[in-house]
Amino acid sequence: MKLTEKQKNCPYCHEKGGNHYVKPIEDVPGHSMGLILREDGWHLWTNEDDAFETIFPVKRCPECGRSLNEEEE
Repeated sequence: MKLTEKQKNCPYCHEKGGNHYVKPIEDVPGHSMGLILREDGWHLWTNEDDAFETIFPVKRCPECGRSLNEEEE
């Protein structure tokens, strides 16, 4: 897969060594969203003020559109 410059430099979907915790994508009052790498792949994490939390698998980075299931060139 040939990556665009935006995809090559995306700060959200590239693992930079060590542990990978939630990388915030959106943080507005009452709502947070981030990208997280877990043992079973990439997930989108969302959280509401009333303690509602959701984690679900994603196939593409929501910021740069890079496929998270393909090898990079």
